[in-house]
Amino acid sequence: MGSKSISSYNVGKMKLFLQIMHLLLFFLMASCNLNEIGTPNKNTDSNLQYGSDLSITKLMEDYGGVYKIDGIEKEGLQIFKENGYSWTRLRLFHTPEIKGQVCNDLPYTLELARRAKHFGFKVLLDIVYSDTWADPGHQSVPGAWKELRLDILQDSVYLYTKRVIDVMTNAGLQPDMVQIGNEINNGFLWPEGYLWVEGGNAKWDNLAGLLNAGIRGVKDAAKSGKIKIMIHAAIGGDVIASNKFYSNLINRGVEFDVIGISYYPWWHGDFQQLENSIYSLSKNFVQELSVVETAYYSNGWYPESSDWVLAEKPFPPTEQGQYEYLIQLAKTLKLHPSVKTVFYWKPDELDIPESKVPYQGRSLFDNSGNALKGLKAWKNMD
Repeated sequence: MGSKSISSYNVGKMKLFLQIMHLLLFFLMASCNLNEIGTPNKNTDSNLQYGSDLSITKLMEDYGGVYKIDGIEKEGLQIFKENGYSWTRLRLFHTPEIKGQVCNDLPYTLELARRAKHFGFKVLLDIVYSDTWADPGHQSVPGAWKELRLDILQDSVYLYTKRVIDVMTNAGLQPDMVQIGNEINNGFLWPEGYLWVEGGNAKWDNLAGLLNAGIRGVKDAAKSGKIKIMIHAAIGGDVIASNKFYSNLINRGVEFDVIGISYYPWWHGDFQQLENSIYSLSKNFVQELSVVETAYYSNGWYPESSDWVLAEKPFPPTEQGQYEYLIQLAKTLKLHPSVKTVFYWKPDELDIPESKVPYQGRSLFDNSGNALKGLKAWKNMD
C-alpha cells in the first residue's frame, strides 16, 4: 500500500470519527432540548386574561333564549363579565347567507360589539375571509372574490379589511385585536391562498402576501389607535409544525403581535404536548401567545378516536370534568407568562331548535340556559 493510499485511509477514518462525534453531539443536544421543552417556565408572574367567543349570544337572545346563573336571569354578556371574562371574540363572515349560526355579517357584528363595549369587554375581531365556516379543512374564498388573480385578491383583502375597521372605528367600536383569518395553518382564501401544493413547494409567498394585505388594511384604518394583529393556527400541541409555520411567515415579512393557537385535547394532544409547544414558541418568537380556541364536553358525549381524533380524554365529559379541565388549563397557561389570553369557543349555545344552532354539549350553559359550574372556573382561579 503506497503513501497516497495510507493517507486516504487515515483521512477516511478521521471523517468517520467526526461523523460519529457529530451524531453523538446531535442526539445529546436533542435530548437536552426535549428535557428543556418539557420544563415549564417557573416564573408564575402571569397576567393571564380570560375571554370567550360570544358570536352567537345575540342570535340566541334574538330567538328568545334566556341565560341564567344561580337561578337569576341576566344578559349573556353580563354573566361572562361578572365571572372573570375581560375579552370577547367576535367572528365576521364576508357575505353570509344568514342561516343559523352563519349569521355574523357586519351589521350583526357591530351590534354585538356595541353590547360588548357596553359591558367593558376588550374585543378580538376574527375576520374569517369567507362566507361560511373556515378551519384547517375548509377555507372557501368569498363568492364575491371567486376566480380573482392573486394580485387582485390581495387588493380585495386590503380594501375589505380597511373598510371593516373604518366602519367599526367610526362607530366608536374599534377592536382591540384583529386576527387575519381563522385557523389558517393550511392557508386561507383557497385556492390562491392554499398552502400545500402536491409534488411542489408550499406556497408561503402567496400566504404571506395575502396576510400582509389584511394587516395593511388594519393598520391603515386604525388611525391613532393601536390594534394588535393575531395570526391563528390550529396546531396547539405540535412543536415542529407551529415553529415551521410562524418561522416561514416571519421570514417573509409578516409582522404581527400575537401567535394564536387552538387547543382541543381530542385533536391536539395532552397538556404536556400543549406545554411543549408553548415553551418552544415562547423561546423562539417575541410575539405574545394566546390559546384562542378551547372547549370541553359536559354532556357525557366525547369524540371517539379515529384517523383525525386522538384517544385523549384528560377528564370525564361531565359538568365536573368540564370544570376541572378549565382549571387545569388555566394552571398550565399561568406557568408561561408569554401566554396573555385564553378564549373559550362557543360557550353561549342554547338548545333552541328554531335557531338552527345545534346544541353540542360544549356550551357553558345547559340546554335550558342555566350556567354550568365551568362558567365560574376561571373566576375561581384569581
